[in-house]
Amino acid sequence: MKPVFVDTSALIALGNQRDLFHVKAHEVKSVYVEAKRKFITTSLVVVEFCNTFSGFRFRKTAVEMVESIYQSDKWIYIDVDKELMDSGFERYKKMKDKEWGLVDCISIVVAEDFGLTEIFTNDSHFEQASFQILLK
Repeated sequence: MKPVFVDTSALIALGNQRDLFHVKAHEVKSVYVEAKRKFITTSLVVVEFCNTFSGFRFRKTAVEMVESIYQSDKWIYIDVDKELMDSGFERYKKMKDKEWGLVDCISIVVAEDFGLTEIFTNDSHFEQASFQILLK
């Protein structure tokens, strides 16, 4: 089975009990864990997540979650290199009619490279790119 790409908003929802999607995110994660599906993310998604959770209140949660990503065999972690950055930036330049960020463009490139159809996110930019988003 193909992995599911995990975007920043899913990590935030999983880590913040006050997030509107917190309960739904844990439900989605449980379904995919039970189905033995792997999760995939990038170093840039991790950077966005850690930046969001940089305050004292959330820092411990961020460290625990990121260390879990690094150590778990349930996760595929893609370190964004120059080639992937360039591919994402090319997409970013072409999407003049969209408000997609560079991290989203790189995530979309990764998801397409893996032949994925589902994105663990609530970000509608991925729907615009023809993916099914799992947090609605």
